[in-house]
Amino acid sequence: MDPSFSKQFDVQAVLEDGKRPVQFGTNVLAGLIEGIDEFRRDLEQQRRSRSLGPAMLGAFLWVDDAELLQRIVEFPAACVVVSKQPRGKYHAERLRKLAEAVKDAAGLPAWAFSELEELRFHRDGKGPVLGPGSPQERIRLPALRTLGYRKAGNQLVPILHTKMMLLGELWWHDEDALGGVADVTGFTPHRLWLGSANGTGSSRRSLEFGLWLDDPGLLKAARRFLVEVLAQSENLDPDSNDLTPDLVVPDYDDEAMWEAMAALADHDADEHDSEDDA
Repeated sequence: MDPSFSKQFDVQAVLEDGKRPVQFGTNVLAGLIEGIDEFRRDLEQQRRSRSLGPAMLGAFLWVDDAELLQRIVEFPAACVVVSKQPRGKYHAERLRKLAEAVKDAAGLPAWAFSELEELRFHRDGKGPVLGPGSPQERIRLPALRTLGYRKAGNQLVPILHTKMMLLGELWWHDEDALGGVADVTGFTPHRLWLGSANGTGSSRRSLEFGLWLDDPGLLKAARRFLVEVLAQSENLDPDSNDLTPDLVVPDYDDEAMWEAMAALADHDADEHDSEDDA
């Protein structure tokens, strides 16, 4: 193949804010990698109070690019979701290689997202039953997850076809929304990459586009979309052909909860009476 053919399409443009270029043509993943490195470097240099460091949320049809996988693994907090793969020897080998590539990744703390912090991993398809004595559970999602339906035969199924990466910052606070003492963790999005390229090595040879954006409304919408993708996701190699998220809302033992609340109220009343007698 004549390499000059594809190079004719390589074009860069700069948005009005003049911050980061828009790429057209080949190897647009290079712009994604560069943006990830730049964001992490800038955030770590700032060393802001109450910051817990950078975090990454992503969604692609597939990811296997060596540099991108390396960035996901090395990021302090990251979870990228890919479309569920069909069964078969070829796809099983792809999944095995992918799982091996990210085995040392830190993953993403689900408790940093209010929409996810209540969720628990299901047990035999059912949500766990929680009572007043249940231990607090903080779930850390693996760096790579999957979403969707597995194709059966020639039947078309919905697939995760987005190509996006959202970078932001994890933070903590010692007060809740009502001003009470609490240990609160959150995530603020800062920068969004959108493109036509999958996170694959082969996409570098294709004619694609990619750009970084930081519009506040777009960041908010992208966060909402990606958090829902995380909530509906599954382990990298789930057995089911269906969309069966392994994160579920737990059941609560209401009777035990009410009894615990009543006992606490009685205890507080006894303490109050004791103070009055004194």
